[in-house]
Amino acid sequence: MSRHTAAEAVRAVMVARELRRVDPDVETVLTTPVYTERGPRGPRISVHVYLADVLDLPLASGPAEHRAVYAVLRRAFPRAGWASDEYRYDVRAGRLLRLDPWGAEQ
Repeated sequence: MSRHTAAEAVRAVMVARELRRVDPDVETVLTTPVYTERGPRGPRISVHVYLADVLDLPLASGPAEHRAVYAVLRRAFPRAGWASDEYRYDVRAGRLLRLDPWGAEQ
């Protein structure tokens, strides 16, 4: 297990604090890009956000909470390829992990 730098540790604490404000039970966040071929404005990409508790069970959260969590992660990790890669954020570890196409962590 790699160690956090001071900046990473501060970011992890701040992200955890913001995520806990949105939903106190969130432990894991999974993001998946979703591609739409047709729509009123043509093809587009959106990101599905999955919130899970400590047992990896889904949390009953609405669209506003999902958007808020996604906004927190986008601000904390601006260089992540949200529109092209799947990610897993573990709140306790404070790490954002890119998942390969088969769901394994990289």
